[in-house]
Amino acid sequence: MMKRNFGLDIIRAFSIWLVLLDHLNINIRGLQPMRIGSIGVEFFFVLSGFLIGGILFRDIDKGKKLPSTIVNFWTRRWLRILPLYYLALVFKYSFIDSSIGGNIFYYFLFLQNNFYGVDFMGVSWSLVIEEWFYLIAPLYLFISVRYLKTNKKITGALVLFIISINILRFLYVAITNAPFHGVNANFPFRLDSLFLGVSIAFFNHRQMKLYKYLSTPVSFFTGLIIFTGYIYYYWNLAYPNNLVNDTILPRTIGFFILPFSISLMVPYISLLRKIELNMTYKKAIYFFITYTSIFTYAIYLSHMFIFHEVSKFNFGANTVLKAIVCIILTYAISTFLYLFYEKPFLRLRDKFSKK
Repeated sequence: MMKRNFGLDIIRAFSIWLVLLDHLNINIRGLQPMRIGSIGVEFFFVLSGFLIGGILFRDIDKGKKLPSTIVNFWTRRWLRILPLYYLALVFKYSFIDSSIGGNIFYYFLFLQNNFYGVDFMGVSWSLVIEEWFYLIAPLYLFISVRYLKTNKKITGALVLFIISINILRFLYVAITNAPFHGVNANFPFRLDSLFLGVSIAFFNHRQMKLYKYLSTPVSFFTGLIIFTGYIYYYWNLAYPNNLVNDTILPRTIGFFILPFSISLMVPYISLLRKIELNMTYKKAIYFFITYTSIFTYAIYLSHMFIFHEVSKFNFGANTVLKAIVCIILTYAISTFLYLFYEKPFLRLRDKFSKK
């Protein structure tokens, strides 16, 4: 097994479990329309930006030309994301619901968020944002690093991008009065979450003093306080009367505050090392977190199919048993998908990289 970062595995496991609990209807009363699953996705966005940003900055600093750098990055990303995603699409279309007809091509091209709707595969909304980030980020970062060169100027370019997204989002909401969900999955207005992760990746890559500060407990607890404070604010706004869509902050700057607080926590969490394995329960915790992290993508794409099928059986009032069955089947099927479908494509990706 490749060397893993246990701290980042904790974030992945925590994030996917927020999504699973959400779709098991185990939620925090008063957090509508955000839901805890969306909070988990925000962690994924920042973490993805952090990891992908680190990869891109290393590749760009190798001095290769733009085409080879971009093609290599896109090929690696697509061999990681597309095979399982397309398998899920084809499976649902072939065996569950083909009523979408030719409109399924919106999903194949990652255009469903803005031009069709995500009802056919609800979890795909976050993948749309990720894929457009994969298309835009390498171009923007390559140009920034190659032509601006200095840390200060590149940092300025990253900050400018994030500010621009916030301005565009504010104007969009001010002009259209878009509801929370009309902004949440609208990819041009969500890229700042990922670019916050990219920014801390840059600070780390260039070993800037700012990253040393971000790696301290002070930064972690500052982020945790901001995170908790914003969730509390949102909860008060949404409960008992839901005023989210009548208030501009959660539909504009709120989409920045939450990932910003997470970005303050990620560097410190990434320093967490493997726990001491001198006790059985600690080994079990480490095993569970690590393998949940490895199977995260398969879990994310498969769990709704499984939950839907399990819900057809009569569990009566025993919702706990139903949840346990859902989780066990999800982990079992995700393990199978990873070992016999995802992993071969990852090997192919690694062969491509060596060439």
